[in-house]
Amino acid sequence: MTLSELCSTHSQTLADAIKANQERTFHAHWPEAPSGKIYGETANDDGLARFKGQRNAKFDRLSGGDEWVGDESSPYGFPLGITYPSSSVAAVVERASAAQTAWQSLTPTERASILVEALERGSKHFFEIGYATQHTTGQGFVMAFQASGPHAFDRALEAVAMGLAAQGSFTQSVQWSKPMGKFAVNIDKSYRIVPKGINLVIGCSTFPVWNTTPGMFAGLVTGNSVIVKPHPGAVYPIAIVIAELRNVLVELGLDPNVIQLAVDTAAKPLTLEYVQHPAVQVIDYTGGSAFGTLVEQESIKNGKVVFTEKAGVNCVILDSIEDLDKAMDNLAFSLSLYSGQMCTAPQNIFIAESGMKVGDATVSVEDVAVKLREKIDALVNNEKAGPGTLGAIQNPTTVGRLGEALNLGLAEIRATSAIAQPGFDQALSHSPLVLRTDVSRSDVYTREWFGPISFVITTGSFDESLKTVEQSIRQHGALSALVYTTDAAKMQQAEDAIVMAGAPVAFNFNSFVWVNQSAAFSDFHGTGCNPAGNATFADWQFVTNRYNVIGVRKQA
Repeated sequence: MTLSELCSTHSQTLADAIKANQERTFHAHWPEAPSGKIYGETANDDGLARFKGQRNAKFDRLSGGDEWVGDESSPYGFPLGITYPSSSVAAVVERASAAQTAWQSLTPTERASILVEALERGSKHFFEIGYATQHTTGQGFVMAFQASGPHAFDRALEAVAMGLAAQGSFTQSVQWSKPMGKFAVNIDKSYRIVPKGINLVIGCSTFPVWNTTPGMFAGLVTGNSVIVKPHPGAVYPIAIVIAELRNVLVELGLDPNVIQLAVDTAAKPLTLEYVQHPAVQVIDYTGGSAFGTLVEQESIKNGKVVFTEKAGVNCVILDSIEDLDKAMDNLAFSLSLYSGQMCTAPQNIFIAESGMKVGDATVSVEDVAVKLREKIDALVNNEKAGPGTLGAIQNPTTVGRLGEALNLGLAEIRATSAIAQPGFDQALSHSPLVLRTDVSRSDVYTREWFGPISFVITTGSFDESLKTVEQSIRQHGALSALVYTTDAAKMQQAEDAIVMAGAPVAFNFNSFVWVNQSAAFSDFHGTGCNPAGNATFADWQFVTNRYNVIGVRKQA
């Protein structure tokens, strides 16, 4: 397929995505259900076979390295044994620099069409990507399929559409005429979009595709070469995506090194060397706060553009509700999903010591806590839904954090325990731990307890709960907030306080949408205005800060 044919083939897809970004209504280009009727009757079996065939082998869909390295193990209890081509930082950067000249000479529409073609081809591997994600992150298979497949690809398409719309927001050339009385001065003007430079995308271990594709595709659509530096424990899923994109570039006669995978190991990390390289001018980072802050400092010091999503402390306020069962069902699922290993998972649940209003009655803190425990138990002990919802713990450090929380000496609303994962006897899987404390213990609840750990925190009133949440967002950051109240005045009060503190807020979720989730084309993931990170997937700044516009004027 020629470049012009690609542009024609994918024009409607891009137009629909741009429209969805503008209107913020529901839009999903790829269906989220891992169904054989949608993706082919043998798609699951084929994907599983590719996953099994890739274990203990070289990932030879990528080439160009000087050595083969790999450091991945499944949280379900076995090593993957996959190795990937690896080169020095200098070699990878040199290849990226050489590839960028031709890439940036393409029109934004041409770049966007190539990227959509790569996504369409990558979607044929959703099942392999799902198994690869499951066995690098610990997510249950259905979540892994959705998060690294349709949802991540929709986020990528969203970034491509946003970047294309931004670059097309003004004419590329014009004859400028200034009336001067009896004559006019005519100048031919053109405007060139010049990418900032090499775009480094630093991936995380828990969402290696979903958190990587927005920056990766935003960088590419705006003309930058991109180097993806995945977490050494979660390389396989994003490697599949990159391999498909490189195949498309090769078929079109373009240098595939416009996108490269830079693999390292935990023993010999290379991330900081990439961050400090002068040719790297744009950096996307997802991960822990400590290293994220270092990346920000290094970038700012050297005049680089940096987009970060770090860690925050997400909060819930329980004030009033019509149906306690539905509310606690929703909250229990949010606490259990992927064992709390989501950047948007709730941690701190604030409730006034007088209890929670349910309809016309008041339910005590103790009874609300019992109801929450019952709902978590019902989910965890469900043989079909429980193990897949919880998944496995990606990092043994998280299990150690459970022990640390237990040593706080706080009352247990719900104890944690190891959970069996059918077919994986060595899986590292634990049910949620819920502890109770009060608002005075800010030393405990103002830090992030990543994993299946949450706190029910009593306060003097709704106002004190809201004030505490607002302070927490400003000081420690948040990527989500959830408030249950039937009082319109309190709802407006909470909306104003939480939004102005810099976090998104949800109200009264009690169905099949959870505060953990962020929908492409509609929800802006991250706000960029609290300590949890400075990036938003995907607003105008997320794409426009990756290039400059430079004018050329010629006397007509």
